[in-house]
Amino acid sequence: MEVTIHADRAIGLFKPVHGVNNGPVTYGSLVDVTDYYVDMGVPLVRLHDPNWPHPREVDMHIIFPDFDKDPADPASYHFTQTDEYMRTVAATGAKILYRLGESIEHTEKKYFVHPPSDYAKWAQICIGIIRHYNHGWADGFHYGIDYWEIWNEPDYSVRMWSGTHEQYYELYETAAKAIKAFDPSLKVGGPAAAGPAREFVPEFLAHCRRTEAPLDFFSWHTYTADPQVIARHARHVRGLLDQYGYTGTESHFNEWNYFTGDFGTIWKKGNEWLRKDVFDRQKSEEGASFAAHVLSLLQDLPVDYANYYDAQPTALFCGLFDYYGVPQKSFYAFHAFDKLLRHDVRLACTIGKASDGASCLAGRGGNGDIAVLISHFREEEAEYTVNIAGEGVVPEDRFTIYRIDAERSFEAAESGTVGSGELVLRAPKHSILYVSIEKR
Repeated sequence: MEVTIHADRAIGLFKPVHGVNNGPVTYGSLVDVTDYYVDMGVPLVRLHDPNWPHPREVDMHIIFPDFDKDPADPASYHFTQTDEYMRTVAATGAKILYRLGESIEHTEKKYFVHPPSDYAKWAQICIGIIRHYNHGWADGFHYGIDYWEIWNEPDYSVRMWSGTHEQYYELYETAAKAIKAFDPSLKVGGPAAAGPAREFVPEFLAHCRRTEAPLDFFSWHTYTADPQVIARHARHVRGLLDQYGYTGTESHFNEWNYFTGDFGTIWKKGNEWLRKDVFDRQKSEEGASFAAHVLSLLQDLPVDYANYYDAQPTALFCGLFDYYGVPQKSFYAFHAFDKLLRHDVRLACTIGKASDGASCLAGRGGNGDIAVLISHFREEEAEYTVNIAGEGVVPEDRFTIYRIDAERSFEAAESGTVGSGELVLRAPKHSILYVSIEKR
C-alpha cells in the first residue's frame, strides 16, 4: 500500500481528541495511574460513572444527599469525597467536563435516576456545585471548569432515566437557562445521547430551539466495531445541529470504544466467555488499532472533542489498563497519538487505494523532525511503502519505526537513515506503525 508524506505541505493543526472518561484513581486511590494519564497527554476528562459500580463521587445524590435541604446553604452539601477525586483528576493536567446527574443503574430497583421533584431547585443545586468548584464557595476551588453536561443518556433506558423524554427536555431547559444566567461564560450542553441517529435527537433540538434553551455543546455516544458507523454518526449529528440553527454548537463524541458484542446478549447468564472475549479484545492489539484508526478519522470529521470510555482501571470498559493499573495495547495507541500531536504542524498524508481500516497522520515539529502514525485496523498483514515527498528531509536523516502489535507495545522494530526517501514497512494484522524521522 502506497503512503505519501508531503513534508512541505502543512494542512493545519491536529485536534486533541484523545480525551477519556473518569479519573486515574480507583479502589479508593489504591490504584493510581496518574503518571500514565500524563504520559498520554489526556486533554479532557469527562466525569461519568466514576468508581462504578459503587460511585462515591460526582453524582448529585452524593453531593446533595437530602433534596429537602436549602441549595443556598453550604451545610446542605457533602463535597468531601468528590473534592478528593477532583484533586486527582486536576493533577493530571487535563481539563474537566463535569456531568451533572447520576451514574447508570443496572440493579432491578432504580434509586437515583429519576426526574427530580423540583427542576428549578435541582438547577440551583447544579449552581452550588459550579460555585464550589469554580468560585471557591463553601471552602471550594478555582478549577475553571468550562463544560457542564446535563445528565447522561436519557434516551437509553430506565437504567439512566426513568422519566419521559419530555421530562428530560424540560429538565435540560430549566438547568441550562439557570446555569447560563449564573455565569454566561460557561458552556452548557447534553444530552449525552446513546442513540445519535434516533428520533430523540431532533426532538431534543426542536425543544431547545422552541424554548431558546442554550446549547453550547451537543454530546453523543457510539459503541461499535465499525469505524464507519462513527463517521456516519458524526456527520449526522453535525447536519442536525446545523439544520436546527446550532451552527456554532460544538459536537462532543464523549463515549466510544471498540465493541464487538451485542448489548442485548453479552450480559445474559451463560455468556460469561463472550463477555470476556469482548472486553479482552478492547485491550488487545485489535482494540488498539481500532482506537488509533478512530483518532485518525476524527481529525477530518465534524467532531470538536472526544472521550474514550473508560480509562479507570477497574471499569469493564477500560481498554487502556488492566485491573492492576498495567497499561494495555490500547494505552499505547493513545501514547503514540499524543506523541504525534507534540509535533506542531499537521502534514498532508495520503494512502493510495486506501481501504477501510487503513489511515495515516503525519506531523512536523519545530526543529523539522517528522512523525508518521499509520493505523492498520485490518485482519490481514500488509506492506506499506512510505514515500516522503517535498523539501525538508535529506538522505542522512535517521528514522526509527515503532510498532504496536501482538508482539510489541510501542517498541522500536527498525532504524536507519532515510536514504532515497522511501521506507518499506511491514504491518502485522491489527497493528500500529509509528515512524520517527529525526534531523541529522
